[in-house]
Amino acid sequence: MTSFDAALSAAARLDEKELGRPWTWRGKAVLDVRYALYRTLEEAQAAHARIAAGPHPESRRILALAQRAFGDLRGLLIGLPAELLDRAPRADEWPLRETLRHMLTVERRYAVQTRYAVDRIDAEPVRIPEDRQPTVAATAVDGEIDTILARIGEARAETNRWLGDLAPETMTRPTLWVGYDVDVRFRLHRFAPHIVEHTVQCEKTLVALGWRPTEGRRIARHVAAAIGEVEGLGALKDARQLETQLAERIASVGG
Repeated sequence: MTSFDAALSAAARLDEKELGRPWTWRGKAVLDVRYALYRTLEEAQAAHARIAAGPHPESRRILALAQRAFGDLRGLLIGLPAELLDRAPRADEWPLRETLRHMLTVERRYAVQTRYAVDRIDAEPVRIPEDRQPTVAATAVDGEIDTILARIGEARAETNRWLGDLAPETMTRPTLWVGYDVDVRFRLHRFAPHIVEHTVQCEKTLVALGWRPTEGRRIARHVAAAIGEVEGLGALKDARQLETQLAERIASVGG
């Protein structure tokens, strides 16, 4: 678990009473712990506004939305009790682990399929050969929630490296999606909605299991999403600084 994961987990445990404890900002202004989280969100927004104003390939701007969506998923699930991972909400419905397995599988398949569409020569078939798809081992989700989220995060980072700096002319390269003729741009826009779709599914599963998030977790989701979009734009140093800032603030209040 990274220090940022630990900070998110600690923030997610904070209830209303704990969020109301005093927090000193700039050495004099006595505010509350709640604002320590919101201040990090403000800083992430400021970083995003500055970074987004710069030149970025269209592909990176699109994938930054997927990284934001992953940050929201991370905030929702980080530090979740292990016993919730494998409990099905209802008969014939996926437990969280299976939903996350599907998310990892699709992340890797989408990336490979899109990369193939970018790189293939015209003499090759538009449909990717099945033997070039990710293996079962590449999409395993064993372990606890933090380990699984780290695996999805690694796959997301690989997607961003592969597809974040595509030349403009590649955006209209032909490809397929569930039998439809589409292009690379369409496929890139599929990453974020797929993560959002199954984050909603995870929320529904947790509600069915009787789990409710704290106020701290609700705020932490927004912080993680905002930092995710900064990272998605390629500003890794800025993202790490924001993560460190949150970790230091959580440590300062005994989280």
